[in-house]
Amino acid sequence: MSFKALFFFLIITFSCQVFPETWNVFGPDKRKTVSSFEYPYRTVGYIEATRCTGVLVGRRLVLTAAHCVLDLATREIRKDLTYFNPNYQNGTSYRKSWIQHIWVGTQDLKNEQEKDWAILKLEEPLGDGFGWMEIKEETELPVNCMGYSADISNGKVPSIHEGCNLLSVENDIVLHNCHATRGSSGAPIFSIENERAFIVALNVGEFRGTSERSLHLPQYDEKYANTAVKSSQFKDTIEELRKQEQQQ
Repeated sequence: MSFKALFFFLIITFSCQVFPETWNVFGPDKRKTVSSFEYPYRTVGYIEATRCTGVLVGRRLVLTAAHCVLDLATREIRKDLTYFNPNYQNGTSYRKSWIQHIWVGTQDLKNEQEKDWAILKLEEPLGDGFGWMEIKEETELPVNCMGYSADISNGKVPSIHEGCNLLSVENDIVLHNCHATRGSSGAPIFSIENERAFIVALNVGEFRGTSERSLHLPQYDEKYANTAVKSSQFKDTIEELRKQEQQQ
């Protein structure tokens, strides 16, 4: 199976449905649940209908994975998208907003997996209260990955793996060892500097060969890495959309 065919397989199967034993974890599971309303944790949220993760990146802007908002059969934007819920905890959010518009990095995920990102425009400026994460280039320093993994509280509570790493780039896809499962598609991989959070990559999937389930391996193996989109793929678009927000 070619790299592109394999990656397309993992995107389809790394959906936001709930299955038992759904993770790519390397060694002991280092994820822990997050209940804090503090910044930056409150900027991460839950996308209804798709059950994926998203993160505020502007007053009305949310970053997530393109495969979370596309109908993979038709390549069109899904018709059932409704609300984004920041700081979603145990089935509820302090405040949520209707998804008003969607931009995608590509509608051809089979051939452009490196563009598996999407930006949602919200009806309400939730970023004014919750804040948002900034964007910066990839780093060799330890990072964090926070999302709604389906195997933790049925995806109703966020979890975070702190101190994981971006390890290499293959065909413009970032390989990383942050522990992640279905539901964490669209999760930000970020660093914290001077009390500000910076997204350095966007979690989108996993390598697991022909297995229908995620893997639990004794140690990291590049053949079965978790995968992410480079921040450089969406950085310029987010900056331009922020400028447009300021002008409105």
